[in-house]
Amino acid sequence: MALFAGNLRRCVRGSALGRVSPRSFSSTEKQWKVYLSGEIHSDWREVIAKGVAEKDLPVSLSSPNTSHEDSDDCGAIILGMQEERPNWDKIGANMNAVRTKTLLQDADIVVVRFGDKYRQWNAAFDAGFASALGKPIITLHPPA
Repeated sequence: MALFAGNLRRCVRGSALGRVSPRSFSSTEKQWKVYLSGEIHSDWREVIAKGVAEKDLPVSLSSPNTSHEDSDDCGAIILGMQEERPNWDKIGANMNAVRTKTLLQDADIVVVRFGDKYRQWNAAFDAGFASALGKPIITLHPPA
């Protein structure tokens, strides 16, 4: 069980943020849960986390696993290696989907950033799912 827990932490920590809570909140203060979805090739999540911490905002940030390696391999890391690569990819994708769905459902607000370098299929899917859940969405685009 300890090995499973350690492997699970490795997959979850792939996000530069993990689940960031910059301070402890009073029991009467609303803690906003904000999910940061979108491109993973810039430091925009860290910029937001720094701003939240500097302003001492009652915000808890979460995001997808932004480490390509840990994200792709999370099924094998947690459940063990698969004999065939397609199974490995499918299990990893399914585990990431469970994580993403849970974090999106738990969020009060979803921030989706689209980059200009790559197609952002995951960001578009997350935005659509968040919209279907009735979540407020803040959409970010790179400067023109």
